[in-house]
Amino acid sequence: MNTKPIYIIGSVILVLVLVMVIGGNLGSNQEEQSTKMYRSSFSSKDKKAGGAYAAFKMLPQLFYKHSIQVVTKPFVRTYEKDAEMKKAGNTYILVADQMYTTEKDVDAMLEYVSGGNDLFIAVNNPDPYLAKQLNLKVDGGGKEQFFKERIAQYYQDTIVPIDTSFAYEGMISGGSFSAVDSTTTTILGSNGQHKPNFVRIAYSNGYVYLLLNPYTFTNYFLLHKRNVAALETQISYLPDLRGSVYWDDFYNAQHSAQSGDFSEWQVLMRYPAMRWALWLGVALLLVYVIFESKRRQRIIPDKPVFNNTSVEFVGAIGQLYYQQHNNDNLAHKMILHLLEYIRTRYYLDTNILNEEFVAALSRKSAVAEADIRTLLQMMHHVQIEGNISDDYLREFYKRIQLFYLNTK
Repeated sequence: MNTKPIYIIGSVILVLVLVMVIGGNLGSNQEEQSTKMYRSSFSSKDKKAGGAYAAFKMLPQLFYKHSIQVVTKPFVRTYEKDAEMKKAGNTYILVADQMYTTEKDVDAMLEYVSGGNDLFIAVNNPDPYLAKQLNLKVDGGGKEQFFKERIAQYYQDTIVPIDTSFAYEGMISGGSFSAVDSTTTTILGSNGQHKPNFVRIAYSNGYVYLLLNPYTFTNYFLLHKRNVAALETQISYLPDLRGSVYWDDFYNAQHSAQSGDFSEWQVLMRYPAMRWALWLGVALLLVYVIFESKRRQRIIPDKPVFNNTSVEFVGAIGQLYYQQHNNDNLAHKMILHLLEYIRTRYYLDTNILNEEFVAALSRKSAVAEADIRTLLQMMHHVQIEGNISDDYLREFYKRIQLFYLNTK
């Protein structure tokens, strides 16, 4: 078979992979150092300016003694399968640019809140169906990145310090609420134009927190001066936590409206690196099928090994001695094997078989001293007796086997 084409194709693929890896590393380094936030991911794994890596790492400190569970599936799927979410006292945090959910997702969220849980949503544009269910009217207001320090968020509460404004040089959201239901809604914060953009809505037995400024969760915002206090302020509005904390890493990766269907394939295809890996795997599989589809020589079966092991050999020799009625010789060999076993296993001197030897062997082997004395007496009988009967040989053999089985 001519293997030259395989080597050529393999070399080409290897070069392409190296180019992709090197180019990707260079590009990622430049992106991580960039402060542009036009395409903020809000992902817990993203260390770039628009990622939420810093906020996610701070959550264990803000929610003391509570582990953070990352959710990578639609809310309705997680809610149906996680029995813990149906209990009271849980917190679910969703941070994204756009909130692309289905009506089933929103209904499941409201059912989750009704059970005595808290739902914290930070998005530029909430789902219209959710806003309708909560009696809210939203003014988009747009968003813009500034390269001079400007106020990005205000908080209003009698508990927090007087100076509750936070500024930075980055993306600022202009979204606000133009109308709210004052009977159930409490205004907690406002944007740079002093328009309300952070509210708490009482819904049945729980609360929905809606913030129209997800950039307060980004790395660039939190790592600027004292802005980490903004995240602490936002989390402080939540009541004392009794259950679990969930961080959503599904909706921040959605860039279009979702149908009611969802598959694991969608999760794999969301990430560019995963898409490249899948298509590269498919290409390599096709190359393998093309060049390995030719008929090869039939596989030569393995030659079976002989079963003549040392244990079987010893058994065969023993049977030979027994069949020839050479009982004396066989009994002496059994004694030699037993003494060798005692020396190698328990490190005892077998030259003098006295009471000290009996006590030491009994202590190390966990066999009663009486049984050991009986065995030694039979050994002594074999050594001084010239003619060993078949019955005595069988009894001697049983005594030795019982010693082997009962030792530790």
